[in-house]
Amino acid sequence: MHDYPSLVSGALQLLFRHFSQRQEVLQAFKQVQLLVSSSDVENYKQIKQDLDELRLLVEKSELWVYKCKLGSASSDNLTKKDKDKAKSGKKVGKLKKDATLTYNHEQGSAIDLDIGPTIEPTAVGNYKTMKAILKRLSALCLDDVLPFPKPKKHEQRLLRNMGAHSVVLELLQIPYEKHEDTRMHEILRLAHLFLQAFLLANQSNQALLHKNLDLFLNPGLLDAETARAIFQDNISLCSEVTDKVVQHFVHCIETHGRHVQYLRFLQTIVKSERQFVRKTQDMVMAELVNVGEEVLLFYNDKSSFDLLIEMMRSERHLMDDNGALTYHINLVHLLANCTEGKNVYTEIKCHSLLPLDDIVRVVTHPDCLPEMKTSYINFLNHCYIDTEVEMKEIYTSNHMWKLFENFMTDMALVCSSVSDRQHSDIVQESYITDTVMNIITMFFDSPFSDQSTTVQTRQPVFVRLLQGAFRVSHCDWLTGSQKYNVEQCIKTLSEIAKNRGIAIPVDLDSQVNTLFSQTSMVRKHGRVWLMGKTRRDSQLNQTSRDYRGIIEGLQDIVTLLEEQLRPLVQAELSVLVDVLHRPEDLFEEDTDARHKCESGGFISRLIKHTERLLEEKEELLCVKVLQTLKEMMTIDIEFGEKVNLEGLSRKECDDYQRGEKLRQELLARYYKKKERCSIQVNLTHPPKVKTGEHGPGSVVLGRANMTLAEVQCHLDQQGASDLVVDLIINNSCGKVFLEAVELGIALLEGGNPVIQNSLYNRLIINSEKFFGVFHDKMREAQSEIKATVTVSTEDIKAKRDEKDKAIKSAEEKAAAIRKERKTGAAGGLHEALTDELTAMLDNAAMSTKKAVNIVRNSSRPVPVDSNTEDESSRKDSQGLSATDDQGSGPGPGQSSGPGQSSGPGQSSGGAGQSQGSIDNLLTLHQHQHKKDEKKMSPDVSIMQQILRFLQLLCENHNRELQNHLRNQSNKNNYNLVCETLQFLDCICGSTTGGLGLLGLYINEFNVTLINQSLESLTEYCQGPCHDNQNSIAMHESNGIDIIIALIMNDITPLSKYRLDLVLELMNNASKLLLAIMESRHDSENAERILYNMHPKTLVDVCKQAYHQEDYSDPDPDQDRDNVASPKDVGHNIYILAHQLAQHNREMAAILRPVSTETPMDQALAYYAKHTAQIEIVRSDRTLEQIVFPIPEICEYLTTETKNRVFLFSRTR
Repeated sequence: MHDYPSLVSGALQLLFRHFSQRQEVLQAFKQVQLLVSSSDVENYKQIKQDLDELRLLVEKSELWVYKCKLGSASSDNLTKKDKDKAKSGKKVGKLKKDATLTYNHEQGSAIDLDIGPTIEPTAVGNYKTMKAILKRLSALCLDDVLPFPKPKKHEQRLLRNMGAHSVVLELLQIPYEKHEDTRMHEILRLAHLFLQAFLLANQSNQALLHKNLDLFLNPGLLDAETARAIFQDNISLCSEVTDKVVQHFVHCIETHGRHVQYLRFLQTIVKSERQFVRKTQDMVMAELVNVGEEVLLFYNDKSSFDLLIEMMRSERHLMDDNGALTYHINLVHLLANCTEGKNVYTEIKCHSLLPLDDIVRVVTHPDCLPEMKTSYINFLNHCYIDTEVEMKEIYTSNHMWKLFENFMTDMALVCSSVSDRQHSDIVQESYITDTVMNIITMFFDSPFSDQSTTVQTRQPVFVRLLQGAFRVSHCDWLTGSQKYNVEQCIKTLSEIAKNRGIAIPVDLDSQVNTLFSQTSMVRKHGRVWLMGKTRRDSQLNQTSRDYRGIIEGLQDIVTLLEEQLRPLVQAELSVLVDVLHRPEDLFEEDTDARHKCESGGFISRLIKHTERLLEEKEELLCVKVLQTLKEMMTIDIEFGEKVNLEGLSRKECDDYQRGEKLRQELLARYYKKKERCSIQVNLTHPPKVKTGEHGPGSVVLGRANMTLAEVQCHLDQQGASDLVVDLIINNSCGKVFLEAVELGIALLEGGNPVIQNSLYNRLIINSEKFFGVFHDKMREAQSEIKATVTVSTEDIKAKRDEKDKAIKSAEEKAAAIRKERKTGAAGGLHEALTDELTAMLDNAAMSTKKAVNIVRNSSRPVPVDSNTEDESSRKDSQGLSATDDQGSGPGPGQSSGPGQSSGPGQSSGGAGQSQGSIDNLLTLHQHQHKKDEKKMSPDVSIMQQILRFLQLLCENHNRELQNHLRNQSNKNNYNLVCETLQFLDCICGSTTGGLGLLGLYINEFNVTLINQSLESLTEYCQGPCHDNQNSIAMHESNGIDIIIALIMNDITPLSKYRLDLVLELMNNASKLLLAIMESRHDSENAERILYNMHPKTLVDVCKQAYHQEDYSDPDPDQDRDNVASPKDVGHNIYILAHQLAQHNREMAAILRPVSTETPMDQALAYYAKHTAQIEIVRSDRTLEQIVFPIPEICEYLTTETKNRVFLFSRTR
């Protein structure tokens, strides 16, 4: 509570550290690294000695590093030898300045040859010592295995733990004479080489140096190489690249010359770990286009093309790594990486940079180098063939067939190459087996290629292409991956020949079939061979196994220690919250400190100082304070609140009791009062609720002896609400912003009207920047979604094939049922038919009928504004749900039918089994890759907290804030209601026009965020707020269509394995549509909803949900109280249809059940029986009908209870 800010910050750090001592012990154990072998001990001693010496040299660098002494001596006083030495030093310095630093050998060492200005002998020794240390450190990081050195993870970690990188980073910042001190140039080169070895294939080290990325944003080529090493094969860091970094390196090309190192950095960040980064692709492409000809070096005209050919002729046998030809090859390679992954934005820009005619002209030239062909063909593949939008020119013109002719010539060259592998052209072979085979496969596998008829007209070339690929497959120098690429190409060509009716010579056809039968056998036995190899390797590496065993033993100890300390760590941290609730009890009575704390002075001081922490660059401490303030309002803290132990295991009970015991001991120590720490914790009852109140705010927090609402108001009085607003305005990015929003959520939890009013009064004064931050966050999230989420034509085709397969399966199963009914099915099936089984058979027949109708209607033309395809998709899922969508595989006593797909892990036939372990591994890798792609980036995931905060602002129908979200009456107005709707529209994929493809966009990773968007939009409208209702219903983006689609359309594959998530989506979407129509006396919004909704389809959805209740298999691990049941979801949809029926006669007619005999009419009868309505009089004297569901439990109420509730509770 002192007035000196630095002292307050230090006291806060001590306070937090005091309550996290056990956590620090645990962290220290986690950082322990064992020195197992004698070599580890020697390495440790050598590293410690070297780092101590290097650190000392860096600290005293001002005393011995060469500095130019102007005027100290004239040139006349210098000897001839000194003049020659200085001259040679200037010459070498000029070479270094020209950014041509390369990794040369010792013969060019300026330190060993004593090249450079004259310095003291001790300084010369210091340079040599530094050089030796840096070389030893670099050697520790790598195994010198040619051609690719392997990283030594253990040594890299040892260097990291000993802080070697910190010393080298300080070394790089030593000031020196850049034009004269050639010795220092070599030291810096070795320092960069060490950092690159230190970073190689080590993501922990990369994350560490990424914090110091600004040190490498210099024009130097070594800086570019080290910056590239930071991002190399690290997809998480590449996804966080900013515009500043991309602009720097593109600007370096423009101002410091066309150097390959800059391009290689850009190549690294657009594609990492074999995955493309869409956001970075767009940034790099935009910067390249903006700069123009200074960076984009192409040879399109006649004179420049001749120059390109001449360069290829001169560098055929030895390419210049820093020449214009290498730069051009890497530039085309960069453009290929930017267009990979069907990026429409970059594809369009690249079409004008490198037209198809130029590609063919360069590749088919006799003097074209394999390196040039590889980059050009890769660019052709990603920019013209593997695209989202069809490039008709590539399939209708003669360009590809010219290239095929050239491919066959190159295939013949590699097949007839010399048997001496030392003189073989590795680049040419890689070009054929990887690049050429890949583009042939991609071209003929493309869905756009199926529509082309040029293959039939060029059958001789096609046959020769297949023959050439078959000849390559018999080369004995093929590696495993190369052989796989060639065989995939042959397989594709042979399948195209069969599908297109192309005549293949009989001998070639038989040879191809023999090849695949042999390959199938090899793959079948590949797993056995791999397992045997593993056993042999384990016998040979007994030493490494013992070494690994010791390391794993330490990890087991740390894991056990973490498990034992976990309840103690949490208990110790929780005591800090007790201190903040009652800080006055720490002081004696009648003292100034106690009086200040009793009046809220401690919390007030803490809150006011939090914002100042950011000015002092104490971001971590600021985050800790915000988290602690948030925990003061958390109901379910692990220790200190009443916990129900009945559902816990014995171990969990023991952990809780150990933690609670420590907590009570600490409280007794701090407060020195037995009555304070002797609170009896009730272990079997839920938290108390204050009498006469309801809602989350009425929950009593035991440690504060106040309700949640009272704690919220107390913090608000001390300035917590103002702190949230200030932090959001001034810190729109980073961890502090997220913690500020979460603190705002904790303050507003339960819809506290006092907090809402406090925030509203503050925002009236200054709301433009506050809402501008949220607006920008929403726009950034939409841009991120558009940049990272893609759905290819292959996914669309796969979804349609899946639908067709489901229809076929339903038809076959229904046909089998009809056949059994007709024949009696051995043993008298008719006698065994129960009423339940009869109903199931009727449902199966109905499902088949619907499926056939879908097929019949699929060929009809669909209007632009119609949802016919979406409704068909919905009918498909709902119509089949009662019969064959009860699981992914057959149930008990069932077997997979001919049209029934096998579940995960089941075999689909002998052909599938013969693929072997290699195909399984590839499939698993692709599945994991797709799963990683679906994970949300931080820019998108933060929307969960933002939307929850905006929802709580409007909680309990706060009309002022509902209107304020839409219109702030400022110079720059931000309509967050419409922005939320557009965000929902974007994350569900409808911005691509794919309303019928929701399942390709909605997955288990983003479904929670979609639900939050729906809940926030619902809260914006409820009350009702007519203006917000109109904004959502009539917005120009037609975002309401996506809300309707969430109810009407099928969401597969999510519905197959997480039906509960799909039901929750449908439930929230139906609530939102009801909120949009709430308390309206016009039909405008209802008619807008009905515009793209077929009444019969909506009613069918609620009917199917009713019957889905009987077949749903809820997860036993889930809290069933928080999971919407299918019947309840159907009831909400029925109420929606009931409200819409007032504006649509067809809907009203469909809702009337004809009879209760059919299962579908039973659903309508049930919903009608359990739906009621009341009439209320609004403040403006208008009469309004409220429709609501009647819970089934109400059927058990007695008449006496009903009368008592009616007579004595109606005045509340």
